Amino acid sequence: MAAEQHPGGDDALMAAITGEPLPPDARADARGEYRSATADVALLREQLNLIGGALGGTVPEDRPAPAPAPA
Repeated sequence: MAAEQHPGGDDALMAAITGEPLPPDARADARGEYRSATADVALLREQLNLIGGALGGTVPEDRPAPAPAPA
């Protein structure tokens, strides 16, 4: 079954990903999609930063570094 198409929905998602605002003449449903996509992208960025930090060995500033493993 094909995914449901929403005209302008892709534009709202792309604007949220790139951090650009929607045009002033955007439809109300596109503005709602943009707000939702912006929140999703912010959460995704936060989670990816945590994963990258864990893989890279850095510790977020709000957490203490773990104790070193005994030798």
